Amino acid sequence: MKIEFYEEFPNEENLSKLKLVKFPTKIFIASKSIKEFKKYESLARKYKKDLDIAYWPVVKNSYWISPFANKKDLIELFTELDKIKNPLLIDLELPLKSRWKMYFKNIFSFRKNKKLIKNFLEKNKERVTTAEYPFAFISNFMKLLGLNYNIDYERSIMWYSSMMKLKVNKIIKRNLNKISNKDNYSISLGTIAIGILGNEPILSPKNLEKDLEFVKNKGFKKVVIFRLGGLNKKYMDVLNKFT
Repeated sequence: MKIEFYEEFPNEENLSKLKLVKFPTKIFIASKSIKEFKKYESLARKYKKDLDIAYWPVVKNSYWISPFANKKDLIELFTELDKIKNPLLIDLELPLKSRWKMYFKNIFSFRKNKKLIKNFLEKNKERVTTAEYPFAFISNFMKLLGLNYNIDYERSIMWYSSMMKLKVNKIIKRNLNKISNKDNYSISLGTIAIGILGNEPILSPKNLEKDLEFVKNKGFKKVVIFRLGGLNKKYMDVLNKFT
């Protein structure tokens, strides 16, 4: 199984965890600009040579990418991304709760924003991975919200079991089992460190192993761990069993 990593807060401490990873891998580095990304890309390569690196753009104001983001911000972002050829993570999530006013502010530009996102994904599908909610791939409502598109790019389903109740995890497992073309999907697992929300429950090494076993047994060939900064020897002992 191929194991990759997200890093939402790239800095010396978090990126240095790459030294623990002895197998070839890929990291998705969150950054506010290409200039910032290039800085962290160089820093990451200082700690690991056999490394693929993707740019995870953080959107001005909305943080994540959705039709509820500001149209101007999306245009600026996609114009910037057209200037580089790096692999990309397009994080299809609704704006942060603290930015709830964007839902009302951008309701009239929703359709145009959705088209902007769709056109960008279509044009860049060969280098794009999307991060999507665990029900996005089976939900027409998620498609309506512009959080899932009928385009042939790689999708990573965010199954962060530590953040879900037992009943929800069971439903997600059943739905993951229904995916037929598993080569087009990876499964995001975690969380092994706190993210932007600031209160994400931490997945234990034992439960990470259970999730990895489930994903492997269902035929998925790739996982993405959220996030690199949480790595330690106990987590690595688990991950090394699956590479």
